[in-house]
Amino acid sequence: MPHPLVDRLRARGFVMPDYEGGGLLNVPATVLDVLGAREEGDAPPLSGLDPALREGVRQVVVVLADGLGWWQLELLCERGTTPFLAELRERARRRDRAQLLEATTVFPSTTAAAITTMNTGRTPLEHGNIAYFVWLEEFAQVTAMLRWGPAVTRRGSYFDDPGVDPLRYVLVPSIHARLRERGISSVVIEPEMFRGEAMTRMHAAEASFVGYVLPSSMGVRLRGLLDSPRPSYVYAYWAGIDTASHLYGPRSEEAAMEAALFDLDLRRALGDRRAGDTLVLLTADHGHAATDPDKMLDIVGDDELRALLRNPPAGEPRLVFLHTDRPELVREHLQRKWPGLMTLLDRDELIDAGLFGRGDGATARRRIGEVVALFDRDLSASIVKVEGQTLRHRGSHGGMTADEMRIPVLAWRA
Repeated sequence: MPHPLVDRLRARGFVMPDYEGGGLLNVPATVLDVLGAREEGDAPPLSGLDPALREGVRQVVVVLADGLGWWQLELLCERGTTPFLAELRERARRRDRAQLLEATTVFPSTTAAAITTMNTGRTPLEHGNIAYFVWLEEFAQVTAMLRWGPAVTRRGSYFDDPGVDPLRYVLVPSIHARLRERGISSVVIEPEMFRGEAMTRMHAAEASFVGYVLPSSMGVRLRGLLDSPRPSYVYAYWAGIDTASHLYGPRSEEAAMEAALFDLDLRRALGDRRAGDTLVLLTADHGHAATDPDKMLDIVGDDELRALLRNPPAGEPRLVFLHTDRPELVREHLQRKWPGLMTLLDRDELIDAGLFGRGDGATARRRIGEVVALFDRDLSASIVKVEGQTLRHRGSHGGMTADEMRIPVLAWRA
């Protein structure tokens, strides 16, 4: 990624996304490759994965623990909070039919972008689900992208209207469709409430959906799907570590307890299985930075800034999109009001540097503001008021610090 912007960001300690073999994008590419469905033009598979772990594989299982970044996994294992993951990490150190890779997530480091990448094998620039909050011209609103509904409310989707077809807004096909075309079954294990969600309907419609109500049942569902008699792909998702990290902080006892429950659930599902023809890849969509809600910058409440914008602010608390026809005035205002508290970036330079990925970025370009404000340290911004309230998180992501960008890929045979 040779580009002056990349050099400047690295010099400030930011971590770049890896789309060429060491990132989250390369996990679905590995699924396609191992199961014989990868095509020319797809992203490469994980370059560091031990070839021995791929040999003779008939089933691939991806377990995604939302918010379980690299540093969180290391800390949890060292403290004894996650003994099963610690055993797997030790096996990886001994190269005992296991491997731990340090990877990076996509940019922005957020669930909406990362999960869509997992379901499509495409970069955020290509699939267009750029951030949690995105200004959508199609609906003339800042949109909560996980449910494709108005950001200022907690519920509701544009697709609740039966006349609005979610597939009209899908920019790239899913890996589930491509696997199905080759006779390979594909299963998604997610909370039951996700069954009718926009993300599922748009990017996992071709997969068989297996829901669970209690988080502890995720492992039960997973165990019941192992040992498929024909080639298959199983994707299992755990949400709670991310939720606890947002509410209480990534170093909190609440986040640790949720991780301990996940560890126990995973052990019950996979802990007694000898190495067989199933490849398991445990990863995360992003990490977390500890943020101080008392230091939050009130972007959404800045009337002077709003007068300079075409649309309301969008993006992430750690990466704000500002749509404007007067970018220089916006920069001057932000630098004057909050000097030294953010890194101001240019949309076109970010795209040209490849930070959002590769491919056709026409739609993404419209969804990213001309001015982008990037936060680090323990800082974040209030960009949307949901039903009149500001989200005061003690853990955030979306930015480019190591805590947010670095994720684990823990691989073993089961």
